[in-house]
Amino acid sequence: MEYVDRKEDPLIQVVRTHQHNTDSAVLQTARCLKTEVQKEMRKVKDSIAEKTKERWQGKRMHGQLPRNLDEKLVDIEQSYRWLKSGNIKGETESTIVAAQDQAICKNYSKNKILKEET
Repeated sequence: MEYVDRKEDPLIQVVRTHQHNTDSAVLQTARCLKTEVQKEMRKVKDSIAEKTKERWQGKRMHGQLPRNLDEKLVDIEQSYRWLKSGNIKGETESTIVAAQDQAICKNYSKNKILKEET
């Protein structure tokens, strides 16, 4: 290519121009294809995320969070800020676990003893 760049012969200049135009066209095509692939990948990722969210919301117990987020019952920014801060202490965690255990026992009793649907 250096040989072609240094020569002033008219035919070599034609070759140089053709090579430059070909390189430009290939690069332009590659850029267009890259953009299209990125758009399609975004669509696929968004579709997967939406399906995952729908399955999560469909779960009776675990789906409460996304359903409440959609109904604007929770301040999303403040909740995520609190989660990211990591201010959950050991005693708080044990209190949460105890409360969950109590809720499970209560719901089990309602369902099996009182025959209530919970």
